[in-house]
Amino acid sequence: MKIKNLFLFCYLNLILAFIYAGQIHAQAPKTAKIAFASNRDGNWEIYLMNPNGSQQERLTRNNALDHSPVWSPTGEQILFTSDRDGFRDLYVMDADGSRVRRVFRKAARRVESTRSPDGERIAFHAETPQWSIQTATIHGEDVKQVALAESHGGNPSWSANGNEIAFAKDAGGTYRIFIVKLDSGDIRTFLPKESPWMHTPSWSPKGDKLAFTWSKWGLRNKSAIFVANRDGSRLRQVSERVPLAYYPAWSPDGDKIVYVEEAVERDRQIAVVDVETGGKTQLTHRGRNITPSWFDPKSLSIAPEPHLLTTTWGKIKAD
Repeated sequence: MKIKNLFLFCYLNLILAFIYAGQIHAQAPKTAKIAFASNRDGNWEIYLMNPNGSQQERLTRNNALDHSPVWSPTGEQILFTSDRDGFRDLYVMDADGSRVRRVFRKAARRVESTRSPDGERIAFHAETPQWSIQTATIHGEDVKQVALAESHGGNPSWSANGNEIAFAKDAGGTYRIFIVKLDSGDIRTFLPKESPWMHTPSWSPKGDKLAFTWSKWGLRNKSAIFVANRDGSRLRQVSERVPLAYYPAWSPDGDKIVYVEEAVERDRQIAVVDVETGGKTQLTHRGRNITPSWFDPKSLSIAPEPHLLTTTWGKIKAD
């Protein structure tokens, strides 16, 4: 009996050692990084670069289409979309590109993901049972549908207060941005009195502003990145007017926005703009580049509105 118990004890310790080794394997970058997708090598893959565009390196190496990377709040993982199992679904990997695994056990068409402020849940645009914005745990469990969104809508972005998700949806043949409250299910239209054709919303790190793409009538069939306070006030254009500007993502300090710019047909490059001055820097120059996501380890010491996170998440998890 003692030998059996000793064997069982050693076996359990071995399992725990493997689990612990897996946990410490995932490490966040030591410096700020922008994750993005590029087809520069003949196939869409996930890449990393410094915020100034230097040291661009490839993370994924798969014949599938890999895109839409999203950093975890701690920078240890990257959530992304891939069709490596036949059609587009959500995958997660460590920040160095290792340990790629599918989020959900049962495959389905899921795209355009975002992570909750505490990293425990994800939101995404899913086809089944109908095109909608859904949430789940990072392990693919406890799936909830929170709002309908047609196949060409989506683009969910999770606010820093943990209780709101902004997304794009068809509105009478055009596109507008809506905000759903997770605790009540209430949905409101963002900038309802302005002209339509708004999409790819992105919450600022503090959750007090939204950046988004707007093909405004005054832009003459072109688009730009705009920013407005959460209540719609202080609406202003922050990027140049080009044929297409989209996929805005904030720097963790909220001073800059990285986005995709299509200045020439089919030439999609990533640029960064200073929110206050409008100064722009192009970061990529090879191939087509899309879906940037920004992480900075300095932001880990700054928890946005921690009292709101504690209160809100307590309410949501209790439901």
